[in-house]
Amino acid sequence: MKKLFTIIAVALSVSVANAQSGVQSVLNQLLGSGATNNTVTSIIENVVGGAVSKLDLSIDGTWKYSAPEVQFKSDNLLAQAGGAAATTKIENTLLKLYGKIGINESLSYTFNSDSTFTQTVKIGSSVKNLKGTYSLDKENKIITLKYGSLGRVNLGTVNAIYANTGTSLALLFDATKLMSFMKKVVSAASSVSGKASLATISTLLDNYDGALIGYKMNK
Repeated sequence: MKKLFTIIAVALSVSVANAQSGVQSVLNQLLGSGATNNTVTSIIENVVGGAVSKLDLSIDGTWKYSAPEVQFKSDNLLAQAGGAAATTKIENTLLKLYGKIGINESLSYTFNSDSTFTQTVKIGSSVKNLKGTYSLDKENKIITLKYGSLGRVNLGTVNAIYANTGTSLALLFDATKLMSFMKKVVSAASSVSGKASLATISTLLDNYDGALIGYKMNK
């Protein structure tokens, strides 16, 4: 019996270690090497404020796009980019370009209590419903979106930091990962203008290495 308990304890410790390793990997992907929960907390506080950032609020329901959202991965990177003016400049540029890649008033997410979701995007005259499953790391405020296929295109998995006030929800992605995901969606929609806008956004973000980009949504 003692041997059995030892085996169980070892198995549990390995499982916990693997989970922690997985979380750190996602944090590093989003924020760079050495990222911590404190880094995420600072970013969320910039979006929703200190008090709200500590609340554990449900994301169930339908959320509709309202505006671009940009945050820098650290205060040092923000200062190097030129401060708050840089953030405003990026958001204003994204506002003009987002629409052509399906990030506009037609964009919505519906999160269900059974961990399924539907994301609706409209690129040109083409409306796409992207379905999949999601999971929340509530401690680190990370949402993992696992998509199915769109036509013959496998959309894969995308991670984002989420900031939720109960009536508004912001999703912040690693810029490169979001552009790669939207490239798949735009290609499936055969949108020429969308491809051009993606190239313009990518060029813009090359000048602001260290930016997280995404959008705010309202219920």
